Amino acid sequence: MSTIALASSRRKKGSSIVETAAGLILLIPIVLFLVDVAAMVVAQTENDKLAKACARAAAEHPAGPLANTAAQNVYTNQKSSNLLTKAPFNPSGYPIYNAANPGMVTCKTTITCTLPVPVPFIGNSAVAFNAQATEPIVGELP
Repeated sequence: MSTIALASSRRKKGSSIVETAAGLILLIPIVLFLVDVAAMVVAQTENDKLAKACARAAAEHPAGPLANTAAQNVYTNQKSSNLLTKAPFNPSGYPIYNAANPGMVTCKTTITCTLPVPVPFIGNSAVAFNAQATEPIVGELP
């Protein structure tokens, strides 16, 4: 092989390494952003399911302390993880019986998601998600 062919082969290898590095510089932040978005979607989905489960548990009891206890039991038995943190249960606000909407119970929940890949220079490594679910009361007769 001649020296010209060797030099050309080395240049091609060097340019492919540079192109790969440039591509990775663009792709890595996009992939890390998608990891954060996936974690936020999971957090919102879990929070919606938790609010619905609390409202269903409270709806099985007539208005009063039993409904609050049922909703609180569902809330406290929710599995926790390193990324998802539940706000403290507020028994005075859960469930809410609305006079304008009789026969319905509403539960509100809050879950904070700690982002797996925090964005530098922004300082926002956690996002709070609120959910509200309304269910008809089925635990009492009219």
